[in-house]
Amino acid sequence: ALATSLKAKKPRFRSKTDLCSVFISINGSDFKAVDPLLHPMSTQKFPIVFALLAIALLVSGCAQQQGTSANNSGVPVLTIYTYDSMVSEYGLGPKVIPKFEAQCGCKVNMVAKGDAGQVLSALMLEKENPRADVAIGIDNSMLSAALNADVLAPFTPGNISLVPENLRFDKSGHLTAYDYGYFAFVYDSDALGFDLNGFNSMLDSRLRKKVLIQNPRTSSPGLGLLLWTVAVYGDPGYKEFWREFAPNVLTVTAGWDESAGLFSAGEAPVYLSYATSPPYYVLYENRTDYIAGNFAEGHYVQVEGMGIVNGAKNRALAEEFIAFSLTEPFQEEIPLNQYMFPINHSVELPDAYKYALKPSVQLELDPALVEQKQEEWISEWEKIMSSS
Repeated sequence: ALATSLKAKKPRFRSKTDLCSVFISINGSDFKAVDPLLHPMSTQKFPIVFALLAIALLVSGCAQQQGTSANNSGVPVLTIYTYDSMVSEYGLGPKVIPKFEAQCGCKVNMVAKGDAGQVLSALMLEKENPRADVAIGIDNSMLSAALNADVLAPFTPGNISLVPENLRFDKSGHLTAYDYGYFAFVYDSDALGFDLNGFNSMLDSRLRKKVLIQNPRTSSPGLGLLLWTVAVYGDPGYKEFWREFAPNVLTVTAGWDESAGLFSAGEAPVYLSYATSPPYYVLYENRTDYIAGNFAEGHYVQVEGMGIVNGAKNRALAEEFIAFSLTEPFQEEIPLNQYMFPINHSVELPDAYKYALKPSVQLELDPALVEQKQEEWISEWEKIMSSS
């Protein structure tokens, strides 16, 4: 389990739980989270037909709740689908939504859909009758899948110049970047006693059973690491790296939060995280010895984006929100709430970010190649790890 302080204050994990999805309403300074189902019934106690009926009724109820385009007072309501950590108490949502509501004279409903992959899945399921206006969290690795699903509408905000050219990951204009970061191995430099400076250093026998990573099938960072190794070693070269690296892995967790918890508990001195994780440890744990290894090969970039849903009921508000996301009132909240780099480089980074790693070499694979080969790469990874 994740250490309480880290789980509460560092919203970088993507929860895999999503019953009907947690419905979030942020109105001014009020922040409410309503979980429509806290205790799912046991499938062993009821015939399957009743279980299916219960699920159908639940989904129907949630659909009615989430499909709002205006409230009872006639004020327009912008519905946003996003990942869980965005709407948590210490997440970005509660910081930026009141600002936008003051600007637009509207209300915003943020609907947490689990992780970013589940956001895209929800859009695909609702394609014929979309309930959301904006989707937040679809990143560069998911771009091709999102475009092929045809669930997003093209839109380029008038202030797109605030986004550096090298971070405009969707040249078709369906997704607008709002933050970015790099995957990295974070380690306890005092406990380890030597530097992690490249993938060769990760093969050191002194790391035997001392590294925590995440599953690429269930975790964004886990997938990022797999893609990172493909970018460095190519295909099939990445397989040999994983065969040599596997003995150094203590455990593979389903998500980032579990790995971070084990690291904080001292179970292992190294874990897969983000280049922007060290500022958290400096601010909340006063640990300057937890650092991100600077790899000579470069680091795989993650760029997160947001887009307008095809058929959005509030298109004008959606456009206004995306343009707002690039401005300083939104961007200034990213470093200490997302623990990512703001896309708008005019935003001044907090002092703690001097401990963040800013790689000199940025790595990325073609999103179309990722979509084509991702399942194959994950399957090969599973074979290697299960046989080690």
